[in-house]
Amino acid sequence: MEIINGVDRLPAEINSLNLALGNFDGVHRGHQAIIKSAIKESKNSGGSSAALVFDPHPLIALRSDNQPALLTDLADRAEIFGELGLDYMIIQPFDSRFSQLSPEQFIRLVLIEKLRVNSVHVGADYTFGRKGAGSSDTLLFWGEKLNFKVHIQPMLLYNSKEVSSSTIRSLLLSGSVSEASDLLGYYFFRQGKIIKGHGVGKTLVYPTANIAANGRMIWPGKGVYLTAVTKLEEELLFGVTNVGSRPTFSDHKTAVETHIIDYRREIYHQEIRLCFLEKLRNTKTFETPSELRKQIFQDIETSRSLIKQFKESYNGRWQSLQVGCSVLRSY
Repeated sequence: MEIINGVDRLPAEINSLNLALGNFDGVHRGHQAIIKSAIKESKNSGGSSAALVFDPHPLIALRSDNQPALLTDLADRAEIFGELGLDYMIIQPFDSRFSQLSPEQFIRLVLIEKLRVNSVHVGADYTFGRKGAGSSDTLLFWGEKLNFKVHIQPMLLYNSKEVSSSTIRSLLLSGSVSEASDLLGYYFFRQGKIIKGHGVGKTLVYPTANIAANGRMIWPGKGVYLTAVTKLEEELLFGVTNVGSRPTFSDHKTAVETHIIDYRREIYHQEIRLCFLEKLRNTKTFETPSELRKQIFQDIETSRSLIKQFKESYNGRWQSLQVGCSVLRSY
């Protein structure tokens, strides 16, 4: 997949673009249906497929307060788009000037003049243009008038739950990482470089790998989780990950600490990916470090039992963990 920075930079030789529209935060099962629709049309028409996303996210650009934490950054989305088989990811800078385009201006100037679309693919709740005045019905009207196809994906339900970014955020904040992953269609993951912590883990005989919690990205709610740990020498490892504060040591800053089970090598400054599999327990305060040490031992034993269950019951999902945990290699 090729990344194109701005609608003005679409290669001149592309004259039949099948475009998925939406910011696709999370690239969940509903988003994947839209992307796959664009890919299918490109194969049928002999054209190319692409997704147009805005940076920054419009909700972040237009709201100074109460900005949503993101499920995926641009790099995450690019990886998942590529695995789905998309040809292009077009990243359009989103500013106040662009936000003032009316729906008709967006269609005429961006979709027709700049991107030369053959078809557009959207979800039923898609809105666009100044103050969100445009809708999927608007696209249908102009598609007939300007001769481009419009494919609208209905709202998707999975296990009786509405598949939406807001639903997934709520599940994650409640610690329901397994249910969130079901709606995403892949294991929810976070990644980052390992940084130096306070060294407390070593004194407990359970050293931890610490990564910075990016405040712009959503993390699971405070608690202790079983995670798959990838990107370390291509090994499949598992960890007990604490998300949140360290109340036993009176440290209430957000922390992400992972004890990698049966792993003792120095790994500072390496990048790891944490795939959240199950919540083990809530965070709690222990009277002494000794009590915490006993609890960590129990967390590890619980994790070993769950890992065995994953290995015996999850079939393709287990195999997928051995090569990473993004969209096509998971569920």
